[in-house]
Amino acid sequence: MEKFTVDSLSDPGINISQPEKGYRFSIDPFILAAHVLTAGNEKIIDIGCGCGIISLILALKAPDLKITGIEIQEALYICAKKNIRTNRLENTINIIHQDIQKTKVYDLGGKADIIVSNPPYKKRDSGRLNPDFQKAIARHEITLDIDILFKCSRRLLKDKGKLYIIFPAQRLSDLILTMEKNRFSPEFIKFVHIKKKSEAKHIIVCAVKNSNHPYSILAPFYIYERDDQFSKEYISLFK
Repeated sequence: MEKFTVDSLSDPGINISQPEKGYRFSIDPFILAAHVLTAGNEKIIDIGCGCGIISLILALKAPDLKITGIEIQEALYICAKKNIRTNRLENTINIIHQDIQKTKVYDLGGKADIIVSNPPYKKRDSGRLNPDFQKAIARHEITLDIDILFKCSRRLLKDKGKLYIIFPAQRLSDLILTMEKNRFSPEFIKFVHIKKKSEAKHIIVCAVKNSNHPYSILAPFYIYERDDQFSKEYISLFK
């Protein structure tokens, strides 16, 4: 039987179970969730929700959201379900164990206003495949790649609906090409750096279905300031 650990986060005030040796979330879900803009009552899909961390953060920010997390891996699905119950958010979040390619609009009770995803970021044939299959699926484009993500998002989003994604900065060109192919346009792009003089490691992108408005390059996000102190923006993720 797989073992789990429980992490208590006083800010934002949640208890999270996750596999002890399998895939464990990093800082990326916190950065992504902080950039998801809502009015507070939208229908949201969290594709590849893992243990449910993004869904939990969004639900605590806005309890009137209706969030559906979709997870293909059974162990992570069970973990996410447990986390929703533990944090008493069953009225806000529903978790589905399914391949996103098989998810129908009917399953969601209608099209979504917003989709969020922290998808696998390594190309299928690039780098060493992690021997832990749970980690491999979460990190490599085995069951989900950005083309599948945008195709499914197009099908499941309302017109002018938004897809928020965090992805490696070095794959920005792949992301732009995939957006154009699936008739999405970026609303904003934000680069994430470890330090001010370091290269960008990730990008946060908000892509809009059937939109051709000019987009913004937002001020970059820095994890550390000088002297290896966490930046104010990083600290604010947990408040």
